[in-house]
Amino acid sequence: MKGNWISAWGVYSVWRRHARVYQKTWLVNSLPPLSEPLIYLIAFGYGLTPLVGEVSYRGETIGYLQFLAPGMMAVAVLFQSFFESSYGSFVRLSFQKTWQALLTSPLTFTEVFLGDWLWGTTKGVVAGTITGLLAVIWGLYSGWQLLLSLPIILLGSLTFAAAGLLTAGTVRTVDQINVPIFLFVIPMFTFCGTYFPRETLPLVLGKVAAILPLASLVDLLRWHLGFPEWWFLSLFWLLLWMGIFVVLAWRQIYPQLIH
Repeated sequence: MKGNWISAWGVYSVWRRHARVYQKTWLVNSLPPLSEPLIYLIAFGYGLTPLVGEVSYRGETIGYLQFLAPGMMAVAVLFQSFFESSYGSFVRLSFQKTWQALLTSPLTFTEVFLGDWLWGTTKGVVAGTITGLLAVIWGLYSGWQLLLSLPIILLGSLTFAAAGLLTAGTVRTVDQINVPIFLFVIPMFTFCGTYFPRETLPLVLGKVAAILPLASLVDLLRWHLGFPEWWFLSLFWLLLWMGIFVVLAWRQIYPQLIH
């Protein structure tokens, strides 16, 4: 039986296989990461800015659009990395049997796992960066701020791609993916400080929202508005979530393929 050793070429081969499949339908597949953040920024920016005007964030008063843009970057990372690694990986694992086919080659399970994880991560990084570029064009983020935020976007993408893999390895039907979406993704999307400061929530709900990984990602992406207090704890918390998701995803998928 093949061991679980890792080669960079093996991981890249899996990633490249997914990328080549994506290239065949790149135009259709590129529409969501391009249009979604633009629609959100226009709809919420122009729709709510006249009503909200300015918000208070970390003791400073800032324009609502300036507050909103990093939240939309975080949402783009969440949606693209999670959905690619949940729906996409589930289809490759359970319907197309892509994982099983790759394991008949000299590739190991570790390489297939990492290649799939990094592909979901890539989708998140691309979506977060595109949203950031829109914010730069809009004058809400500077080019240097976006460049310095790329490691945070990468970490967020790794975290939510791992959460998607855990979902793909746990559910048994496509419909069951709706459960983590409505119990995990949607609450983060709405309560974790993307559209309004969490301080406006009731105390208990605000503390629960702060525990979720998207809250840490949003806080870190707003570093240009003032680093969150104890920012290194937010960084550690996001890393911890990523580690938990990766370990649990491995434990769910490995027994299905390696007997």
